[in-house]
Amino acid sequence: MKTLLIVFSKAAVAGKVKTRLAKTIGTNGALWVYNKLLKHTSSVSENSKMTTAVFENIQTEKRGDFFSHAKYFELQKGKNLGEKMSAAFQWAFEKGYEKVILIGSDLWTLNERLLLEAENALDENEYVLGPTYDGGYYLIGMKKPFPHLFKEIAWSSQNVLKQTLKRVSSEAFYFLELANDIDEIEDLKAESELFSQYQKHFS
Repeated sequence: MKTLLIVFSKAAVAGKVKTRLAKTIGTNGALWVYNKLLKHTSSVSENSKMTTAVFENIQTEKRGDFFSHAKYFELQKGKNLGEKMSAAFQWAFEKGYEKVILIGSDLWTLNERLLLEAENALDENEYVLGPTYDGGYYLIGMKKPFPHLFKEIAWSSQNVLKQTLKRVSSEAFYFLELANDIDEIEDLKAESELFSQYQKHFS
């Protein structure tokens, strides 16, 4: 089956990325962390050998700096995150892809094994989810469009996963391992390798 990996990303602009983290470590520090996460996500995407589409929040000229291997570069379309993700899935299925997996760029522990597990899970399940400690998810995959899955969700809250699971029977989901999205200083400190690199860079 044809699989597409969608990566949602933001333009790497100081003051516009990792804003919650920036409140603690400053805009330059937050930008540094975001760039490290983008580079890591790109590397995992490339090593997975999955066809990759990068959906950006705004048009940028430097988009290929991190994702030179990506086949597609598209703009996110919609008023909120749910509409943007739904539109991205719809776009992918209209392209003829049969398995579509969407990730962000906030996960330092993302690896090729997780992406392969998600892809294989869709052989036996309608949906796959990678839950996060803060009540959201770092990955979602499916085999057909289901816009209702993204409607009336309190995005950036602790209820994202809970509300998502109310949209369809939990038996339709395959769950990946719980992971740590990096949004706050506590999340950064929890990733000792990245936090150590950050401290060394800004010491």
